[in-house]
Amino acid sequence: MVVAMSISRRLTAIALAGALTLGGTAAANAQENPAEELSSQAQTQINIAAAQFISSLPQDVKDAAHKYGIDLPTLAGAAETLRYETVQHLEEAGHTKDNTAQSTAQQWADEAAAGKVSFEDGVGHGTANADKGTGAILKLTEQQARDRINWLDREGNPHNEPTGFGVATATDGKYVYIAEFFLN
Repeated sequence: MVVAMSISRRLTAIALAGALTLGGTAAANAQENPAEELSSQAQTQINIAAAQFISSLPQDVKDAAHKYGIDLPTLAGAAETLRYETVQHLEEAGHTKDNTAQSTAQQWADEAAAGKVSFEDGVGHGTANADKGTGAILKLTEQQARDRINWLDREGNPHNEPTGFGVATATDGKYVYIAEFFLN
């Protein structure tokens, strides 16, 4: 009987250990998904915070970083480089910076980042000062923004009727929104 209990206890212990091992593995697997999700959410929050920080830098600081070849990290860095290259391209075409157009472009970019603009094939339009000029907002992934930067790295075509313009960018942590506004 002592031998029988010993075997019975051993079988129970083995069965219990097996059940705990299998149950623990299932629990561990179930916890991997929430951890991955939390990690993804944390990375998104870090990217948003970095974008907000870079966006809050004075324009002179961002221009100096570009001038000296300092790449600003993340999506906001791509946005800022895209803004700088777009301005340079438009100036080469004969257009001139204008404070009113710049303000409107910034309003448009901010509206887009806040989800207040509809896009069709990645192109949208803001509502502010629509009667004072024309323009568009592009909704780009970071890679699309970098591709556009490469595309802009060419000589601009002179424009027959240059006008005042503004260019601004904003991000929502996932996309770069670049707004170009040209005065009538």
